[in-house]
Amino acid sequence: MRPQWQVLAISRDVWNVDGWRGVGCLPDVEGVTEMTGADQSETEDREASDDVGPASGRPFVVALGASGAAPDGVEKFVGALTTMGDVSIVIVLQHREALDPARLERMLAGRRLTRIEDKAPVEGGKLYLLEPDLLLTMEDHRFQVRAAKEQPGLRGTIDSFFVSLAENEGDRAIGVVLKGTAGDGTLGLARIKELGGLTIAERGPEESDGEAAPTDAPGSLADFLLPPEEVPGRIQAHVAQLLKFEGQHTFDQSAVEIRAALAQIATVLRNKTGHDFHGYKPGTVMRRVQRRMQVVQLDEVSDYLAYLKENSEEVQNLFNDLLIGVTRFFRDAKEFARLEREVVPRMFEGKGATDQVRIWVLGCATGEEAYSIGILLREHLAKIDQTPQIQIFATDIDVRALAAARIGRYSKSIAKDISPERLARWFVKEGETYCVVKELREMCIFSSHNILKDAPFSRLNLISYRNLLIYLNSDLQSQVIPLFHFALAPNGFLFLGNSENATKHVKHFEAIEPRSRIFRRLSGDPHVLPSFPISVVAQPRRSDVVRVPVRAAEGAVARQADRIVARFAPAYVIVDAGGQVVHFSGRMERYLGPTTGTATLDLINLIHRDLRMDLRDALQRASETREGVVIDGLKMQIDGLDALVGINVEPIKDGSGKTRNLVVVFRDGVVRPSSLGEIRRAARSNFNEQIERLESDLRVSRERLQATIEELESTNEELKSSNEEYQSLNEELQSANEELETSKEELQSINEELTTVNGELGHRVNELTRATSDLKNLLESTQIATVFLDNDLRVMNFTPAATELFHLVDSDVGRPLAHIKARIPVEEIYDSMRRVLRTLASVEHPVVDPVENTRYIARVLPYRSVDNFIAGVVVTFTNVTPLTRAEQALRESEARFRAIFESAAEYAVITTDSDRRITAWNPAAEVIFGWSAAEAVGEDLGLIFTEEDRAARAVHREIEEAIKDGSAVDQRWHRRKNGSRFWGSGTLTPLKDPDVIGFVKILRDETQSQLMDERQRLLLAELQHRVRNTLAVIRSIARLTAQSTGTIDEYVKNFDGRIGAFARVQATLTREPSEGVDFGDLISNELGAYHGSAADRIEIDGPKIRLQSKAAETFGLAIHELATNAAKYGALATPKGRLAVTWAMNVKDDSRWVKFSWSEQGVELSSEVPRRRGFGTELLERSLAYDFSAATSLDFGAGGLSCTIDFPATKEILVLDSETGGK
Repeated sequence: MRPQWQVLAISRDVWNVDGWRGVGCLPDVEGVTEMTGADQSETEDREASDDVGPASGRPFVVALGASGAAPDGVEKFVGALTTMGDVSIVIVLQHREALDPARLERMLAGRRLTRIEDKAPVEGGKLYLLEPDLLLTMEDHRFQVRAAKEQPGLRGTIDSFFVSLAENEGDRAIGVVLKGTAGDGTLGLARIKELGGLTIAERGPEESDGEAAPTDAPGSLADFLLPPEEVPGRIQAHVAQLLKFEGQHTFDQSAVEIRAALAQIATVLRNKTGHDFHGYKPGTVMRRVQRRMQVVQLDEVSDYLAYLKENSEEVQNLFNDLLIGVTRFFRDAKEFARLEREVVPRMFEGKGATDQVRIWVLGCATGEEAYSIGILLREHLAKIDQTPQIQIFATDIDVRALAAARIGRYSKSIAKDISPERLARWFVKEGETYCVVKELREMCIFSSHNILKDAPFSRLNLISYRNLLIYLNSDLQSQVIPLFHFALAPNGFLFLGNSENATKHVKHFEAIEPRSRIFRRLSGDPHVLPSFPISVVAQPRRSDVVRVPVRAAEGAVARQADRIVARFAPAYVIVDAGGQVVHFSGRMERYLGPTTGTATLDLINLIHRDLRMDLRDALQRASETREGVVIDGLKMQIDGLDALVGINVEPIKDGSGKTRNLVVVFRDGVVRPSSLGEIRRAARSNFNEQIERLESDLRVSRERLQATIEELESTNEELKSSNEEYQSLNEELQSANEELETSKEELQSINEELTTVNGELGHRVNELTRATSDLKNLLESTQIATVFLDNDLRVMNFTPAATELFHLVDSDVGRPLAHIKARIPVEEIYDSMRRVLRTLASVEHPVVDPVENTRYIARVLPYRSVDNFIAGVVVTFTNVTPLTRAEQALRESEARFRAIFESAAEYAVITTDSDRRITAWNPAAEVIFGWSAAEAVGEDLGLIFTEEDRAARAVHREIEEAIKDGSAVDQRWHRRKNGSRFWGSGTLTPLKDPDVIGFVKILRDETQSQLMDERQRLLLAELQHRVRNTLAVIRSIARLTAQSTGTIDEYVKNFDGRIGAFARVQATLTREPSEGVDFGDLISNELGAYHGSAADRIEIDGPKIRLQSKAAETFGLAIHELATNAAKYGALATPKGRLAVTWAMNVKDDSRWVKFSWSEQGVELSSEVPRRRGFGTELLERSLAYDFSAATSLDFGAGGLSCTIDFPATKEILVLDSETGGK
């Protein structure tokens, strides 16, 4: 059973089942794409330390980088997850905006989503997801969420998180990059791998296990290439192995074991790869070894060492780990700007066209830095008059990286590091990659070179050795920097990384600016030459020695032995070849008697005065003979006593047999007291004899001294002469020797340079051979007859297809083409060849084989060499017979189609391309729509659709339906050029070849038919509506009449009259249904039955107004009730009665009102006049008030009935025209 995971949305928003709901947002920050400045220094300090242990107690963190545009890999990864209680998983998606919520939920397999806050700690067993437009990093094992500043896909979202994860979690970081990230994640995987973590990349189903990934792709840095569904299992095995290792080994134990085996591991690497890592900092190598042990799942260092010795593939993997070098173009932009501003112009000073500017880029990796420097040099070269040659030597020990550098092809992600101007000038876009232009590529020579064992290049103007020096120990650094001094020309420059400097070598280099990492070569001793290859022999340091415990008893004996030696050993002193003391033993104080004056370590000045003469002689003899000298019986007075002393002088030889130091050992003799009395008696008795003997000796000594002086003077003159000759000879020999040594070093450098150039030429020869093979196969596969001719029209080369047109054989190379018989007419072609050589303009014309009736297109082009030199012409013959026949058939088909297209008088025929742009517009379309073909062609198909349909995406839906179903029916209103509309009916059909290449729309104007149908529908609807309304009114009249009458006869009479009045109104409405009913006509019609006999007694007066249909029905009934009442009881029932019916338009409260007045005169009301409220009273007082907001007044006065009706002049009641509603 799969457990439920918590998916945490790391964002400024919170993901729930309905979507994202917004909360606050943090300020914008830029993404982390590489280590620079202080961050790099801190990281390198940590790299150089010995702390390689895991940070146990925290969860393992898996960072999964993927693209939202390719979510299938994430779905497979999540679907394969099982229980991992110690693992947190963070999914970082590029193009997150490409995922809709439904696809995202399906991708995460329905796992529960939970909110996480900024600065929240990482928790084990949870799955995190980064929302779009945010940048995620880690600090102190907590998430840091910020708004991303750059556009999605360009900001390095994956690298930003991966780098910070590696620097926070070390070997507990696991990086996984799926396909589709366009290189984002490469830097992050490199950093994770560098700091001991595990790296995995997706392997597609079409890739094999051994297939190499591109060097700038994440797969090139992965420990494993796996399908997404296998990644969780590999992570689980890795975590289990690391936890097991942590449980069995403390960090100190692991560090000690790995450190003890470093020398052996370095030896294995040197033996199998040829590269020596003995001089690398231990922390760097230890971390890589520990990481490889985790990857291959070995617990013991001894087991890994045995595995390494037996497995060459693991040796290569460890070697590759040690060579992690992810770089980019113009890395550290400030230093490159300083290089461009301060250094590049100086390198060209005093250089002529025959001179060279020589650059050496060490550790060039995949070539980005070498090409970056090349761009700066080429740009400066364009600004100056003199154009010296530029030679860039780019070296590395990673042959894979060098192969990629030679090709010079990089992913599109380099666009964020290079300005658009430089990208357009120095790169050629090929698909999704950028290739370095040829002139920049040919400046660089890429070669394998190891600075520790290969001779350096010489006479260089610039050496770039960036971010490599930090991995060497201090001994190697002290040897490498002087080597650079030797390789640079006077005033050359050294370009180092951010955390590297040459300030310790003040005699060799000085920084060009404070805080700069660019150093200028100082003029040092030209005869001091460095030694190479550099010695990297592993010498154990005190901290490297693994001490073996000693038992307590053995320690006590050793201490007693030391005390015995200190007590009974003779006194001794060690001096160098100049007699300077380098070491004293104990018990030397009795033999010392320093002279007064300045303190010195000269042994002769320090020794007792009684021993100085003999000791000086002994030291001189021992130095000359390189053999031991022994002197016995020397007397030395110590506190008034005579002591006998013996001296032994022995040379000390080093490993090479040379004598560098001397040891002087002092042996004690017997001390005897002297008797003063004896001395006095002996002195008195022998005094005279001694005087005589002394005088005799003095005379002899004087004579001998005089002879010796004369002899010495003569010898001294001879020695002076000889010494001068020897000095002169010695100077000549020294000069010759220095010249020889200089020549030797220069020859070694030149030899190395020649080796490099030879290797580069070898690569270019291979490339040329491959290009020649490709060209040969291309020419043969095209089946195009091609003949290459020189300026004299002699055959240089030809393709096999050319033998079908000319009788050519291999031996014809060098012969004039005119001497070779042709199967086709060639006279015109010869004229074209000569014209092309004169004008350099290409020519083509048709050629027909009269025998086979085969048609060709002959093209004659100038033959241009690589350096744009015209070396002849190229003649190609393309068989166009099938094309000619197809064109003829196409012309005939097009003619038939054009006839139909032009003659379709009632049908508009419109064709478009795949982007809906109109490509054809027939005459009928011009008539129907109003646009000419010139106006319509090129416009979007939406041109003919109404604004409403365009807003509703009707064009898009119609095209989708046509693609899906094969055609789409179009029946809708369309617009003309003048803005009018018409009803169009037709179809839209896709054009395929085999994919959709366009659409054809055929449309007919069906407006009249549509209007007739519409009118018929409206009339039917109106008829149905009126019938329903009429029946409702009749029912209402019948019901109210029945309520107000007492007998059936009265009911029939009243009902008949009211129905008649209603019928008269309906008849008027039927005649003019849309214009309403004239108010005066409505009154006249109702009073028409009484108008003939009482015409002089009835007055009708009022302005011309027209009532709406519903208002006319109601007012017609109301007037009918008033007329009926007047005929029964009022003014129309007596000859004396008079009736005045008037109406007028009034303004009340800024509104227009109609005042209707019914006034009867000459009537004597009797008691028989009905006073009850009947149908008429209800109609006048209630119905009019309800339906039309009318105010009705009834007054049954002495002279007759007066009725006043006030109602608003609104469009619901009146048909307003210029007379009634214009003001």
